[in-house]
Amino acid sequence: MNKEEILAKSKQENRGMDIVNLEVSKNSTQFGWTFSYMMMAIVTVVNAIVKSKNSFEVCFVMLAGSAALFGHKYAKLHKKHELIFSILFGLGALACLVGWIIQLTK
Repeated sequence: MNKEEILAKSKQENRGMDIVNLEVSKNSTQFGWTFSYMMMAIVTVVNAIVKSKNSFEVCFVMLAGSAALFGHKYAKLHKKHELIFSILFGLGALACLVGWIIQLTK
């Protein structure tokens, strides 16, 4: 494959990929996850105060989603900190799952 063929193939693969759009998408995703965690914290605190009940199901969903996100990033990037966060979020999700199951059986 010569230089021109490689360039043509690269242009075809990257058609419609604008670096500004990719950055905005990345930043929006980070903002969305941060906002979701803030809402999760508010829901958890309000439930604990008003209903004297912990929202294990909300915590489980958010932590499991984060574990999946960091696990996928580790699989693609092979960065150690992505694996560490995936494991930590996974353990948190497991703890919330156990708490939720216990709560359901009472």
